[in-house]
Amino acid sequence: MFTRGVGLNVIRILRNITTIAENNSAAVASSLETLKNKDTELTGTESLISKPQRMEISEISKILRPGALSSVYVNKSEILQELVKLGTKLYVIEKEPEAIKLILSLKFDDIKDTIIFLKDLGIEIEDIGNLITKNPFIFKENLEDLKVRINYLQYKKFTSEMIVRIIRNNPFWLSHSTADIDNRLGFYQKNFMLSGNEIRSLTTKCPRLITFSLDSVKCNIFSLKEEMGFTPEEMKLIILRRPQLFKSGRYKLLQTFDYLHNKMKIPLETIVETPEILSCRERRLRERHLFLVKLGKNQYSPKKPNYIGLKTLISGTDAYFSTEIANSSVQMYNEFLKSL
Repeated sequence: MFTRGVGLNVIRILRNITTIAENNSAAVASSLETLKNKDTELTGTESLISKPQRMEISEISKILRPGALSSVYVNKSEILQELVKLGTKLYVIEKEPEAIKLILSLKFDDIKDTIIFLKDLGIEIEDIGNLITKNPFIFKENLEDLKVRINYLQYKKFTSEMIVRIIRNNPFWLSHSTADIDNRLGFYQKNFMLSGNEIRSLTTKCPRLITFSLDSVKCNIFSLKEEMGFTPEEMKLIILRRPQLFKSGRYKLLQTFDYLHNKMKIPLETIVETPEILSCRERRLRERHLFLVKLGKNQYSPKKPNYIGLKTLISGTDAYFSTEIANSSVQMYNEFLKSL
């Protein structure tokens, strides 16, 4: 805690940092050094910056422009220098006060074994940097726990290539315990009647789904089954073909489904064949469908001439859709949209 006089002095210095931070990082460094010296003078102990528990780094970082704090420290900190070499985006980590506080509390020796561990798994250097950028809290995990989590995947017959893809595409995977991952894989295997190969395929294709909120997934399971009317067999096909759907908002899914099935009269079997159609915003789907209706080209049955596939309907820009799919013009499509 600061005394009243000390606190006022520190506040003045911090205000000075706020003003000059807009100019250049050298000025920021100078002002932080002043703060450091002032603290030593007043307390006779180590600087505020070297003792996060006495004045939180996060409190200073809040008043600096993005990247200012790390730019000040990068020339003095071995750990920041090494993270930069890996391609870590420090300005992103700075946005999370607890993350930057964690990084600045560590030495490079504290994290190098974890980095070597990731590299030995087969993860490329640039991917390691990206992983750290998105999940710097991996450095809170015990190295032995990380090894156990990889051993679990190997025991479940995930190949080295699968494991690398899982970790690369879901940087938070290794922050989950083995027990948690096992429960989650069991949940998907049971609810969608998946074989061993199918659960491995699903996990590798969309690893973020496995660690996603199970409550949200359960809501979507209920919606697809009870509100939309898909059978368990159809839901299995949907999750294997488009697992990202189960991360969508339930209301958004229902909106799109209602227009697709009840207004456009698209049968469930056709939706199962192209489940990504449910990812489309209802407004975009409606606009394009109605334009085709106006042109007399809303033909979605593959058994009839001039068939337009659902995937084709929602893909590409408006310019591509209006000229290549609707065989019209961008101007005509824009005028049509204004009339809605």
